[in-house]
Amino acid sequence: MSEAELRDAFGNELVDALLTQIASGDTPALNPEIFAAALNLDGAKVSDFLEAAAEGGLIERREELHCPRCEELLTEETAARELCPSCKEAFGDHGGVRRRAVYKLKVGKTRDIAWLIAIHGFNTLGPWQQEFSWRMATKLKYSAPVLIYKYGLIRFSVLVRWRHRALARQLGNSLRTAIEHVKANRISEPPDLILHSFGSQLFVQMLALPEFDDLRFGRVIAAGSVIRPDYDWTQRIQQGRVEAVFNHCGGRDWAVPFAQFFIPETGPGARQGFVDPAAINVMDRDYRHSSCFHIAELESNLARGGLWDRFLRGSLAPPAFEGERFHPKSWHPIWRPIRGLVRILGVALIAVIATGALTFVSAVWLKLLACLGWEVIG
Repeated sequence: MSEAELRDAFGNELVDALLTQIASGDTPALNPEIFAAALNLDGAKVSDFLEAAAEGGLIERREELHCPRCEELLTEETAARELCPSCKEAFGDHGGVRRRAVYKLKVGKTRDIAWLIAIHGFNTLGPWQQEFSWRMATKLKYSAPVLIYKYGLIRFSVLVRWRHRALARQLGNSLRTAIEHVKANRISEPPDLILHSFGSQLFVQMLALPEFDDLRFGRVIAAGSVIRPDYDWTQRIQQGRVEAVFNHCGGRDWAVPFAQFFIPETGPGARQGFVDPAAINVMDRDYRHSSCFHIAELESNLARGGLWDRFLRGSLAPPAFEGERFHPKSWHPIWRPIRGLVRILGVALIAVIATGALTFVSAVWLKLLACLGWEVIG
């Protein structure tokens, strides 16, 4: 069974508990009785679940041989004898050698998070970044710096291509300064990144600037991404620019489908997913544009065994995220003339609204001044 099938058959509680046990790396083996008691669940149900998980390759089933009287662990050789080497009692006098199933956890090496950088979207100052920083600080058993990168609150600049390049260059210079600073403080590992909305677009634009070819990054989480779905992540990974990419998509993110009409060189990455097989796409059907950063979702995603925790700390070798990730077949942007027409109409509408608002405010001020002048004269 895949992870998704296990969840359907046995529920999330059992699957999450098993994944947490695997991710913790505390023990290489799992005792079914202790596992069932810890969850306060029926032993038979837990045994069926573990058998299914073993059949699906999530864990490995092994059989132990024990003396029926003293519970001594036996080898195949000693179990074939008449007497237990420990208590010297005959196995046959106590019902024969006892066989017990145990499950070996496929525990991969846990990856340390050296430090992180969070970059927000364009229409916000990124209040989620502080919450994220706090959650990471309390999550880890060691200190991992979190850089909160803020490029300011922008509005109409997102419509202008040259302004994107200026902001990307600003981002690159700030990241280089930060990387040099942590290296001076004996942190040689590249930073992991959390990108939201327009911040994701600035990041890939920064990667395209030759002056920042020397910058290297670890694992990248994109949420509410407006990066084109056909972006070539494989090339960036092969170049050593990024280690891996996790694209957290939202089924109710109605903002990103319109990005390609108004923001140059963008696309609905957070709805369509990345076509490149190197990217890990996971869809939450209920997520809106910023749902990942609600406190409850941050707690869930960063908890042991949570999506972000497994991506940032765990092994990404198959079958990582099996049953959760999806692979979009292809993506093509809307025909350029249509995008251009919508963009012109949109900008014109914004200009009309802005002009109307300015005219209204000016009229109000003139009337207010006239009233004040009348009162002074009177």
